[in-house]
Amino acid sequence: MKQFFKFTFASCLGSLLALGLLVFILISVIGSVVSSVSKPEAEVDENSVLVINMDKPIYDREVESVQNLLSSDGFMESNIGLTEFIAVINKAKTDKKIKAILLNLSVLQTNGMATAQEIRETLEDFKKSGKKIYAYSDICDEKSYYIASVADKIMVNPAGEIMLSGMGAEVMYLKDLISKFDIDVELIRPKNNAYKSAGEMYINNKMSDSNRVQTRQYLSSVWDVISSQIAASRGINIDTFNSLVSSLDAFFPSDAKKNGIIDYVGFKSDFKDLISENLVSQYKLSKSGKVKFISYPAYRKTFASLEKTDKENNIAVVYAYGNVSQGKGSDLSIGAETTCKAIEKARKNKKVKAIVLRVNSPGGDAIASELITNEIIKAKKVKPVIVSMGDYAASAGYEMSSNASYIVANQTTLTGSIGVFGVLPNFSRALKTNLGITFDTVKTHPNSNPLSVTTPMTDQAKALMQRNVEQFYLNFVAKVAQGRGKTPEYINSIAKGRVWTGKDAQRLGLVDEFGGLSKAIAVAAQKAGLKNYGVISYPKTKGIFEQIISSETQELRMKSFTKDLGKPYAFFLQLKDIADMQGVQMRMDYILSF
Repeated sequence: MKQFFKFTFASCLGSLLALGLLVFILISVIGSVVSSVSKPEAEVDENSVLVINMDKPIYDREVESVQNLLSSDGFMESNIGLTEFIAVINKAKTDKKIKAILLNLSVLQTNGMATAQEIRETLEDFKKSGKKIYAYSDICDEKSYYIASVADKIMVNPAGEIMLSGMGAEVMYLKDLISKFDIDVELIRPKNNAYKSAGEMYINNKMSDSNRVQTRQYLSSVWDVISSQIAASRGINIDTFNSLVSSLDAFFPSDAKKNGIIDYVGFKSDFKDLISENLVSQYKLSKSGKVKFISYPAYRKTFASLEKTDKENNIAVVYAYGNVSQGKGSDLSIGAETTCKAIEKARKNKKVKAIVLRVNSPGGDAIASELITNEIIKAKKVKPVIVSMGDYAASAGYEMSSNASYIVANQTTLTGSIGVFGVLPNFSRALKTNLGITFDTVKTHPNSNPLSVTTPMTDQAKALMQRNVEQFYLNFVAKVAQGRGKTPEYINSIAKGRVWTGKDAQRLGLVDEFGGLSKAIAVAAQKAGLKNYGVISYPKTKGIFEQIISSETQELRMKSFTKDLGKPYAFFLQLKDIADMQGVQMRMDYILSF
């Protein structure tokens, strides 16, 4: 009886502590929100410089996070959203009080190069106003320098680094790890899917020849795009630039300055003084016209809303970001249930005249992909559906894209990967060897347990799995052929699981036009015959309170901590994705180091 009361008391105490912690969090959040709301909105002073600190994860749109509730200047701040970033820069372009932009760049936290390309194109458009862009960095990686190169002047900390070394890709292999635990893995994929390499991590300890060929091809394609743009912006011969990269002669700031990669070596405070002097001269400001610096979050808050809807004519932007799975998903993952409802809602809304599907996904669950693709086909019969591809629109991400009315992609988007695979682990040897656990079965038929993870597959079960992935692949090819107006034979010839860049995909007929989200919205408006229109976003993102009572808080925390823990934590995230896999998969290798 004493034990009973002891455990009961402990259980109640644990519950009370958990409840107390939740109340504490709620009070803290409410206090922070009230503090932020009561704080007067920032006013934009005359002769202001917009300071953008690009040191947070960049998603397709702003995602609120408890972790980043308040920024250092007291304004509510979320992760950088590409959609909102474009809108803010467009406003700054015509805002007479904003005289220039200062980019504070560090290692850029994006999934790929296409997001960086859209940011860079937005900043290039800003410069058409005659206003200047300045870029500063302590440590600059490939993606952040790509953005910095659009600036009129670049300064790097004397103790900083410029990691210009060319494109690199890293793929994690688990064969040796799995073998240490006596786990057996069966990889099932169509016989002609040699390029469908995502499942190879379980059976190989290095790249296959096919994967090496395709990876080298798409990395070279990405590099051709960004290196030519960097060289043009900096006024450097492309061969000279590639030579500097090969010899690492831009790594140290002093060498980078000597070779024309940057303009100044110095500290941020000195750069601000230099910017102020330049603006005083450029705009002929009097001594009383002091240059001010306003942060991106503060400037962002001066606009009540960046999304404007119209009473009659709107374009719906449906966001599909992250891995594809069945169920509801989250702000950072694609759930078939939620995405299908969003597309259906946009289709049935009479005030929505066209749909833009923003796809930023390396793929995922095949059944979930089929559900979303079917919903897109239905929507296309009613109104134009334009796909805007982000960093990735591969495998399942490409299947759902292929049946849209029109596809817009960045040249550096990674897409294609038209192929499937299935993975079935067998833990029987591991459990017996390490834990002394064995299994025995009773069957009514020879294949009553065809896909058990504790007994080896029979030859018939393996043949069944092979037939299953072959049929999924043929269906995938047929869907793409139908959507793109090609023959299945042609699609099969360029498919086989191969990954392409947007640049190569356009040549092959897998995408229609180059551009980012803004371009896709413009195309949607043109196809719907709209000159004046509003924009509606689906599905709505979750607020902080919703996150607190859901598991999504943990997901956002995991994503945010990737910056602090680096590549090992990124590998952990991929292991978590692997653990969540069920059934046939449409996905590509996506731990890439750009």
